[in-house]
Amino acid sequence: MEKFKNSVGLIFLVILLLTFIIGGYFAMKYFTTHTPEVKKDASKSEKVVDLRIDKKKDYIYYENEDEVLESEEISFLDAVINIKGLEDVNKLLKSEEDALRKTIKYSKDVELPEGTTENEAGIYSLEYRDYKDYTYSKYLSLVITDYSYNLVNGSIPTHFVSYVVNTETGEQITGDNLLTMFNTNMDAIKSKINQRLQDTQTLNSDINITETMNNLGTFALYIDKVGKLEVSFIVKTNETSYNDSVVVSE
Repeated sequence: MEKFKNSVGLIFLVILLLTFIIGGYFAMKYFTTHTPEVKKDASKSEKVVDLRIDKKKDYIYYENEDEVLESEEISFLDAVINIKGLEDVNKLLKSEEDALRKTIKYSKDVELPEGTTENEAGIYSLEYRDYKDYTYSKYLSLVITDYSYNLVNGSIPTHFVSYVVNTETGEQITGDNLLTMFNTNMDAIKSKINQRLQDTQTLNSDINITETMNNLGTFALYIDKVGKLEVSFIVKTNETSYNDSVVVSE
Protein backbone atom coordinates (compact mmCIF):
# COMPACT_ATOMS: atom_id res chain seq x y z
CA MET A 1 0.00 0.00 0.00
CA GLU A 2 2.80 2.36 0.92
CA LYS A 3 4.57 1.48 -2.29
CA PHE A 4 1.43 2.30 -4.29
CA LYS A 5 1.15 5.76 -2.69
CA ASN A 6 4.77 6.53 -3.52
CA SER A 7 4.18 5.55 -7.14
CA VAL A 8 1.12 7.80 -7.42
CA GLY A 9 3.01 10.70 -5.87
CA LEU A 10 5.87 10.19 -8.29
CA ILE A 11 3.47 10.21 -11.22
CA PHE A 12 1.85 13.47 -10.08
CA LEU A 13 5.30 15.01 -9.63
CA VAL A 14 6.30 14.00 -13.16
CA ILE A 15 3.04 15.38 -14.57
CA LEU A 16 3.56 18.66 -12.68
CA LEU A 17 7.12 18.99 -13.98
CA LEU A 18 6.01 18.25 -17.54
CA THR A 19 3.26 20.88 -17.20
CA PHE A 20 5.80 23.52 -16.18
CA ILE A 21 8.23 22.52 -18.91
CA ILE A 22 5.66 22.41 -21.72
CA GLY A 23 3.88 25.55 -20.50
CA GLY A 24 7.17 27.42 -20.25
CA TYR A 25 8.14 26.34 -23.76
CA PHE A 26 4.94 27.65 -25.34
CA ALA A 27 5.05 30.84 -23.27
CA MET A 28 8.62 31.52 -24.41
CA LYS A 29 7.66 30.84 -28.03
CA TYR A 30 4.71 33.23 -27.83
CA PHE A 31 6.67 36.14 -26.42
CA THR A 32 9.54 35.66 -28.85
CA THR A 33 7.24 35.64 -31.90
CA HIS A 34 4.73 38.32 -30.79
CA THR A 35 5.93 41.86 -30.24
CA PRO A 36 3.86 43.63 -27.61
CA GLU A 37 1.95 46.68 -28.95
CA VAL A 38 3.49 49.90 -27.71
CA LYS A 39 1.38 53.04 -27.78
CA LYS A 40 3.26 55.84 -29.47
CA ASP A 41 3.43 59.31 -28.01
CA ALA A 42 1.19 61.36 -30.32
CA SER A 43 3.25 64.48 -29.79
CA LYS A 44 6.38 62.67 -31.03
CA SER A 45 4.75 61.01 -34.02
CA GLU A 46 3.17 64.19 -35.41
CA LYS A 47 4.84 65.26 -38.62
CA VAL A 48 6.15 68.81 -38.64
CA VAL A 49 4.59 70.81 -41.47
CA ASP A 50 6.97 73.15 -43.29
CA LEU A 51 5.32 75.12 -46.09
CA ARG A 52 8.26 77.40 -46.76
CA ILE A 53 9.06 77.90 -50.43
CA ASP A 54 12.75 78.36 -49.62
CA LYS A 55 13.67 76.12 -46.68
CA LYS A 56 16.88 78.11 -46.08
CA LYS A 57 14.98 81.30 -45.22
CA ASP A 58 12.48 82.44 -42.60
CA TYR A 59 8.72 82.50 -43.16
CA ILE A 60 9.13 86.15 -44.08
CA TYR A 61 12.25 87.86 -45.31
CA TYR A 62 13.31 91.07 -47.06
CA GLU A 63 15.52 91.61 -50.08
CA ASN A 64 16.63 94.16 -52.69
CA GLU A 65 17.02 96.94 -50.11
CA ASP A 66 17.97 100.37 -51.41
CA GLU A 67 18.64 103.07 -48.84
CA VAL A 68 17.11 106.26 -50.20
CA LEU A 69 17.24 108.84 -47.42
CA GLU A 70 19.41 107.93 -44.45
CA SER A 71 18.48 110.98 -42.36
CA GLU A 72 14.80 109.95 -42.51
CA GLU A 73 15.49 106.19 -42.33
CA ILE A 74 13.72 105.70 -45.65
CA SER A 75 14.52 102.67 -47.80
CA PHE A 76 12.92 100.70 -50.57
CA LEU A 77 12.86 96.92 -50.06
CA ASP A 78 10.85 93.89 -51.08
CA ALA A 79 8.98 91.81 -48.52
CA VAL A 80 8.57 88.11 -49.30
CA ILE A 81 6.09 85.85 -47.51
CA ASN A 82 7.94 82.54 -47.78
CA ILE A 83 4.88 80.24 -47.74
CA LYS A 84 3.55 78.02 -50.52
CA GLY A 85 0.30 79.27 -51.97
CA LEU A 86 1.09 82.96 -51.46
CA GLU A 87 3.06 83.42 -54.67
CA ASP A 88 0.42 85.82 -56.06
CA VAL A 89 0.59 87.93 -52.89
CA ASN A 90 4.36 88.19 -53.31
CA LYS A 91 3.95 89.26 -56.94
CA LEU A 92 1.53 91.97 -55.81
CA LEU A 93 3.89 93.19 -53.09
CA LYS A 94 6.75 93.29 -55.58
CA SER A 95 4.76 95.27 -58.14
CA GLU A 96 3.61 97.75 -55.48
CA GLU A 97 7.17 98.27 -54.26
CA ASP A 98 8.41 98.71 -57.82
CA ALA A 99 5.80 101.44 -58.34
CA LEU A 100 6.93 103.23 -55.17
CA ARG A 101 10.53 103.26 -56.39
CA LYS A 102 9.39 105.41 -59.31
CA THR A 103 7.78 108.14 -57.17
CA ILE A 104 10.95 110.09 -56.30
CA LYS A 105 10.92 113.79 -57.18
CA TYR A 106 14.10 115.80 -56.81
CA SER A 107 14.43 119.30 -55.39
CA LYS A 108 16.12 120.54 -58.57
CA ASP A 109 12.90 119.84 -60.47
CA VAL A 110 10.59 121.58 -57.98
CA GLU A 111 10.15 125.21 -56.94
CA LEU A 112 10.97 124.98 -53.23
CA PRO A 113 9.18 127.12 -50.64
CA GLU A 114 11.37 129.91 -49.32
CA GLY A 115 13.62 128.82 -46.47
CA THR A 116 13.36 125.11 -47.29
CA THR A 117 16.57 123.22 -46.58
CA GLU A 118 17.38 120.37 -48.93
CA ASN A 119 18.24 116.89 -47.64
CA GLU A 120 21.48 115.04 -48.37
CA ALA A 121 20.00 113.13 -51.33
CA GLY A 122 18.43 116.17 -52.99
CA ILE A 123 15.01 114.51 -52.81
CA TYR A 124 11.91 116.66 -52.55
CA SER A 125 9.23 113.96 -52.22
CA LEU A 126 8.49 110.26 -52.57
CA GLU A 127 6.10 107.52 -51.54
CA TYR A 128 7.39 104.57 -49.54
CA ARG A 129 6.29 101.87 -47.14
CA ASP A 130 7.40 100.40 -43.83
CA TYR A 131 7.12 96.70 -42.97
CA LYS A 132 6.72 95.06 -39.60
CA ASP A 133 6.25 91.34 -39.05
CA TYR A 134 5.08 89.35 -36.02
CA THR A 135 5.16 85.62 -35.32
CA TYR A 136 3.08 83.89 -32.68
CA SER A 137 2.66 80.11 -32.58
CA LYS A 138 1.42 79.12 -36.06
CA TYR A 139 0.44 82.66 -37.07
CA LEU A 140 2.48 85.11 -39.11
CA SER A 141 1.45 88.75 -39.54
CA LEU A 142 2.91 91.25 -41.99
CA VAL A 143 1.82 94.85 -41.33
CA ILE A 144 2.47 97.45 -44.03
CA THR A 145 2.27 101.20 -43.52
CA ASP A 146 2.40 103.46 -46.57
CA TYR A 147 3.88 106.94 -46.18
CA SER A 148 4.05 110.12 -48.21
CA TYR A 149 7.22 112.16 -47.67
CA ASN A 150 8.17 115.66 -48.72
CA LEU A 151 10.66 118.28 -47.56
CA VAL A 152 8.00 120.51 -46.06
CA ASN A 153 5.83 118.06 -44.08
CA GLY A 154 8.16 115.12 -43.53
CA SER A 155 6.63 111.59 -43.49
CA ILE A 156 2.86 111.22 -43.15
CA PRO A 157 1.13 107.80 -42.97
CA THR A 158 -1.49 107.36 -45.66
CA HIS A 159 -2.58 103.72 -45.74
CA PHE A 160 -2.45 100.41 -43.87
CA VAL A 161 -2.69 96.80 -45.02
CA SER A 162 -1.99 93.54 -43.22
CA TYR A 163 -1.50 89.92 -44.19
CA VAL A 164 -2.13 87.26 -41.54
CA VAL A 165 -1.26 83.67 -42.45
CA ASN A 166 -1.52 80.27 -40.78
CA THR A 167 1.97 78.85 -41.40
CA GLU A 168 0.76 75.24 -40.99
CA THR A 169 -1.96 75.42 -43.65
CA GLY A 170 -0.90 78.41 -45.77
CA GLU A 171 -4.37 79.89 -45.26
CA GLN A 172 -4.78 83.66 -45.30
CA ILE A 173 -6.83 84.92 -42.37
CA THR A 174 -9.12 87.81 -43.26
CA GLY A 175 -10.18 90.67 -41.00
CA ASP A 176 -13.58 89.04 -40.52
CA ASN A 177 -11.88 85.77 -39.58
CA LEU A 178 -9.80 87.62 -36.97
CA LEU A 179 -12.89 89.23 -35.47
CA THR A 180 -14.47 85.79 -35.14
CA MET A 181 -11.30 84.18 -33.72
CA PHE A 182 -11.08 86.79 -30.99
CA ASN A 183 -14.83 87.03 -30.41
CA THR A 184 -15.01 90.77 -31.09
CA ASN A 185 -16.45 93.21 -33.64
CA MET A 186 -15.70 96.57 -35.23
CA ASP A 187 -17.75 98.50 -32.67
CA ALA A 188 -15.56 97.09 -29.89
CA ILE A 189 -12.42 97.93 -31.86
CA LYS A 190 -13.57 101.51 -32.46
CA SER A 191 -14.28 101.82 -28.75
CA LYS A 192 -10.71 100.70 -27.97
CA ILE A 193 -9.29 103.20 -30.47
CA ASN A 194 -11.41 106.01 -29.04
CA GLN A 195 -10.21 105.22 -25.52
CA ARG A 196 -6.61 105.15 -26.73
CA LEU A 197 -7.06 108.58 -28.32
CA GLN A 198 -8.55 110.05 -25.16
CA ASP A 199 -5.71 108.67 -23.03
CA THR A 200 -3.11 110.01 -25.47
CA GLN A 201 -4.80 113.40 -25.77
CA THR A 202 -3.89 114.14 -22.15
CA LEU A 203 -0.27 114.22 -23.32
CA ASN A 204 -0.88 115.67 -26.78
CA SER A 205 -3.72 118.16 -26.89
CA ASP A 206 -3.29 118.55 -30.66
CA ILE A 207 -4.95 115.20 -31.32
CA ASN A 208 -8.24 115.60 -33.14
CA ILE A 209 -10.34 112.68 -31.87
CA THR A 210 -13.42 113.51 -33.92
CA GLU A 211 -11.54 113.72 -37.23
CA THR A 212 -9.59 110.56 -36.43
CA MET A 213 -12.71 108.54 -35.64
CA ASN A 214 -14.47 109.89 -38.73
CA ASN A 215 -11.57 108.82 -40.94
CA LEU A 216 -10.94 105.22 -39.85
CA GLY A 217 -11.11 104.08 -43.44
CA THR A 218 -7.64 102.58 -43.29
CA PHE A 219 -6.39 100.37 -40.49
CA ALA A 220 -4.65 97.02 -40.02
CA LEU A 221 -5.79 94.10 -37.87
CA TYR A 222 -3.18 91.49 -36.99
CA ILE A 223 -1.95 89.02 -34.35
CA ASP A 224 0.99 90.46 -32.44
CA LYS A 225 4.03 88.62 -31.05
CA VAL A 226 2.25 87.61 -27.82
CA GLY A 227 -0.90 86.35 -29.54
CA LYS A 228 -3.10 89.39 -28.98
CA LEU A 229 -5.33 90.98 -31.61
CA GLU A 230 -3.94 94.43 -32.35
CA VAL A 231 -5.01 97.26 -34.62
CA SER A 232 -2.88 99.99 -36.22
CA PHE A 233 -4.53 103.22 -37.35
CA ILE A 234 -3.83 106.81 -38.38
CA VAL A 235 -4.16 109.58 -35.80
CA LYS A 236 -5.16 113.02 -37.04
CA THR A 237 -3.77 116.07 -35.27
CA ASN A 238 -4.25 119.78 -35.83
CA GLU A 239 -0.92 119.92 -37.67
CA THR A 240 -0.25 116.52 -39.23
CA SER A 241 -0.92 112.78 -38.86
CA TYR A 242 0.91 109.82 -37.36
CA ASN A 243 0.28 106.11 -36.89
CA ASP A 244 -0.54 104.40 -33.60
CA SER A 245 -1.72 100.98 -32.43
CA VAL A 246 -3.65 99.43 -29.56
CA VAL A 247 -4.34 95.89 -28.35
CA VAL A 248 -8.03 95.10 -28.75
CA SER A 249 -8.25 91.60 -27.23
CA GLU A 250 -7.92 90.68 -23.58
